[in-house]
Amino acid sequence: MTDQTPNPELNNTPVGDQEPFVPPVYMLGLAAVGLIVALFVLLTQPSFNVVGYGGLAFAVLALIAWVLLAPDQAKGVLTGRAVRFGGLSIIVTILLTVTLVIVFTLVRDQSWRVDLTERSDFTLAEQSRQAIGGMGVDPEIAQIKLIAFYDVSQASLRDRDTVLFDDYAETSGGKITYEFVDPDRNPQQASAYGIERAGQIAVVALDAAGEPDIANAEIVNPFNVASQSDYQTQMTNAILRLSASGDFRAYFLSVTDGIPLIDDPSGQGASMSLLNNALVNQFGWTTQEVTPIELMSPESEIDLDDPTIDGSVLVIPGGSRPLSDDEMAFIADYVDDGGDLIIFASPNFQAQSSVSTTDTTPLALGENLSTYLTDNFGMHFVNDVVIDPQLAFQTPIIPVAVDLNADSFITAPFAGGQLGMVFEIPHSIQISDVLPTNVSVSELARSGPQSYAKTDLDAVLNGEFEQGEGDAQGPFVLAASAENAETGARIVLFGSPSIPVDAYAPQTGGSGIVNIDVAAASMVWTTNFDQFISEVTVLQQALPQDTPMFADQSTLWIINLLTIFVLPIGVLLVGVWVWWRGREREPNR
Repeated sequence: MTDQTPNPELNNTPVGDQEPFVPPVYMLGLAAVGLIVALFVLLTQPSFNVVGYGGLAFAVLALIAWVLLAPDQAKGVLTGRAVRFGGLSIIVTILLTVTLVIVFTLVRDQSWRVDLTERSDFTLAEQSRQAIGGMGVDPEIAQIKLIAFYDVSQASLRDRDTVLFDDYAETSGGKITYEFVDPDRNPQQASAYGIERAGQIAVVALDAAGEPDIANAEIVNPFNVASQSDYQTQMTNAILRLSASGDFRAYFLSVTDGIPLIDDPSGQGASMSLLNNALVNQFGWTTQEVTPIELMSPESEIDLDDPTIDGSVLVIPGGSRPLSDDEMAFIADYVDDGGDLIIFASPNFQAQSSVSTTDTTPLALGENLSTYLTDNFGMHFVNDVVIDPQLAFQTPIIPVAVDLNADSFITAPFAGGQLGMVFEIPHSIQISDVLPTNVSVSELARSGPQSYAKTDLDAVLNGEFEQGEGDAQGPFVLAASAENAETGARIVLFGSPSIPVDAYAPQTGGSGIVNIDVAAASMVWTTNFDQFISEVTVLQQALPQDTPMFADQSTLWIINLLTIFVLPIGVLLVGVWVWWRGREREPNR
């Protein structure tokens, strides 16, 4: 028998050990791509669609191909050293990843939200939540839209406010919606709402057709607030003001030589157009100029006591002749039934030209009106002229009152001595020592301590403004309010007709003068408009970290010593010591 020796040149490598045509590692890469696609779809799409399932299927097929092409590698993964010594770690990692994916999927589909900011800046405060929550149950309240004008550089601000806007929308039951607009790309829309810079928000009411009421939109400026809570307060108050749907009316009585509501033939700011604009466009009131005949006629469509109206007030803007007895009786009946009245008194003489003047008895000094005011409200106009040589506007017969009542709703926002009211040739107001039953009276504005009252009208007409021996010394009451707690009637008296006119508005040169503001506030107070839509104060709970810390000079010296010297030098010394201990030492010989 002949022994045969194998030829080493022949290839005796088993077929299974041959290298595959496609490296197996490529299959692992393709499987990873498929898993990444599936994970991307899961995290970014509302539902796991066909693309996600395709990615999973592709990953599974790639893994199967890898197992078939490299079975030894697959076996090594399951039985190798890494599994024997780190299998538990792999299993824990896989379970943790799967758990996180499942939890994320469940939470993403829920309406859960948690405000992790220190002061819950992006969550409605309880006061705002209660006020906004009532909007959803009232079908009469208009839809409100928040239009945030943010440019491309304010992406983070947009993401932040989206959370707060969502809370507004959800709390209002869908009454509030919002939209983001880039003012750089939509300059006309931004200009229409009066937007001056990016970051401002327009709050606008929508009519029945869903169109925005741009003329009455309010601007919320987050740059003018001290904190996020103030920003939320400003936003909530703007929403509540626009959602008010009350019917409030102001009737201006057309009298002889009275102040016109809109038309100003002189062109010198002698009308009440700015006050009328504030009532109509800012408060949403209805205003109307009416004559006594229109009010008293049996066929009149004007009903001052209309129970369907939320509030109304009768305004008498001046007048150079007294009311007739019939006119006075009509007004008295109206006020006795709980009606509201505001009187701006004209002086007891009016200039007819630049040369001559005529001595008259104005409406405010009519005997019938004075008697009614005294008997029913304990106050009346006095037949005099208040003159102030120190606090005056151009001339002593136009005194300025800076002594405003800080406790009255009408004048409280302007009290403090920095703002004032201009009274042209004013009457003083006399308040009785004993008031009628159920009547309370408040002094709203007083002249300065150097003022005096002249009853010698001929001297005033001749330009003699110096104080005489018989002239009473001030201060004098120039504006007052009264309320009958039983009937609910409220009246306000102003000793001059200059309070509501355009000439003393800030935009016409009256800086620091609050005539029109006080006139508007008097109408708000008489009609209880301030109670109809009240401001919401968002109160934030005091946090321990907001408590101020106080330190004396010695404590501050110790703090500076520790932070500036001891700690830095101590760390440096520790480092030197560690280096010294760890340095290489020369071996002993």
